[in-house]
Amino acid sequence: MPGGLTSQRTRMASPLWRCLLLPCLLQLLVYTNGSEGFSRAALPFGLVRRELSCEGYAIDLRCPGSDVIMIETSNYGRTDDKICDADPFQMENVNCYLPDAYKIISQRCNNRTQCVVVTGSDVFPDPCPGTYKYLEVQYECVPYSKYSQSDSHYTKPILSVTT
Repeated sequence: MPGGLTSQRTRMASPLWRCLLLPCLLQLLVYTNGSEGFSRAALPFGLVRRELSCEGYAIDLRCPGSDVIMIETSNYGRTDDKICDADPFQMENVNCYLPDAYKIISQRCNNRTQCVVVTGSDVFPDPCPGTYKYLEVQYECVPYSKYSQSDSHYTKPILSVTT
């Protein structure tokens, strides 16, 4: 039956078209006019962003407009054997943490609109020699404000309201 064959072909082609069109639609959503090329979409206030960078590569944290970075959590090491693939021997240790990673990345990036850090021994002490590491950072973009500092721990900015 010709009608049945056509509808069957349409149903079979439908997932193919979705697979071909989805990447194009995603590019259109993030493409901006100007010299920046691609840009991250603005996320609602309070939404935690997550970035990963393999050892030897840069991590690029950015906030839109005048919002600034506020680091929530950070680890330099390895806690997952599927992130940043390398020689299997270098990925065995998944209990690799650098306790000072939060402090180091906070001092470099908090209260800035953009922060680029190369993941490696130039910035971070080696918590587990012989293990291929990565940097994982979770951060928020918040309205610009001065951070209060006590005991080298940054707190969320305090927003004041005047009447």
